[in-house]
Amino acid sequence: MSAPAAPGAGGPGPARVVLVHGAWHRGVSWAPVAGALAARGVEAVTPDLPSDTPGVGHAELVDAVLAGAGDGPGGPGPRGDGPPVVLVGHSLGGLVATAAAGRIADRVRALVLVAALVPEPGRPYRDRMRAERDLMVAGYDAEVRRGPGVSTYWPDARTVADGLYRGVADELDAAGRDGRAEVADAAAELRPQDWSLLAEPCPVSSWPAVPTVSVVCAEDRVVSPVAGRREADRVGARLVELAGGHFPMLTRPEETAELLAGLAAPA
Repeated sequence: MSAPAAPGAGGPGPARVVLVHGAWHRGVSWAPVAGALAARGVEAVTPDLPSDTPGVGHAELVDAVLAGAGDGPGGPGPRGDGPPVVLVGHSLGGLVATAAAGRIADRVRALVLVAALVPEPGRPYRDRMRAERDLMVAGYDAEVRRGPGVSTYWPDARTVADGLYRGVADELDAAGRDGRAEVADAAAELRPQDWSLLAEPCPVSSWPAVPTVSVVCAEDRVVSPVAGRREADRVGARLVELAGGHFPMLTRPEETAELLAGLAAPA
């Protein structure tokens, strides 16, 4: 269970929102939400994680997040005097955001897990995936290709649209947008993903003592919504449900930004 931190963690001012991307992606995947937050007067940063580096693990990925969360290069360290933050992890980024929250819990106003993989302290997530087959929705990675070492990549926009982004174009079309074009643009930004992170035990010894929000997408075709609700209960998170699929930062940026702006508001 999560132990709520004191209101206004990290100080009384507005929090900086740190948006952590998921597998194969870059920080630019959060651009629609970052723009919607800026329009609301909320500072947001979208760090690029070194996710395509062979052998990359929690330490390097968390350092990249803390560089975005802190005031200076490399971030202020485990208990620095940087600004209060809302840490947001999408998909695989949930593992990284949670580990980062464990490092700077005194500054974290909220940890937000969006359609996310939710770690178990001290345990490799790979072990959980083998033991709990319902954590992911089967088929989303059917056409992904093996790269060097433990990396994978998407070969073209079609395989992305049919796999990782299943249903997203239809969701965008229903909103009056050009779903095929937007999914193709998203696919063009993808890169290889090293999976060494999954073999490492989650580096926090207990769930971070910060308010936690789990955002479950009701039509998610990557991370199971059923498992997501169960995971929220396991860690004592406040559950927020959104309609639609795995990428609300693309399909529902205003709704996502409204939630995050509320969490970042001054205490």
